[in-house]
Amino acid sequence: MADESTKVSFVTTPERRMALDRIARAYGKNVSAVINEAIESYIDLHESEAGSAAASEHGDFATD
Repeated sequence: MADESTKVSFVTTPERRMALDRIARAYGKNVSAVINEAIESYIDLHESEAGSAAASEHGDFATD
């Protein structure tokens, strides 16, 4: 994990918050660690797609 951190706030449902609490307890972690792992997984999964979409919007792809 990086040496620096930043605070982020978001809104979720009570059910999702309770699920995060259960997962954190089950793995002996705090909710922040669970959320950070989820964000990291999401970024790993979608970052290249997002980059491709942005490049496409700006015409950065070569055409045949």
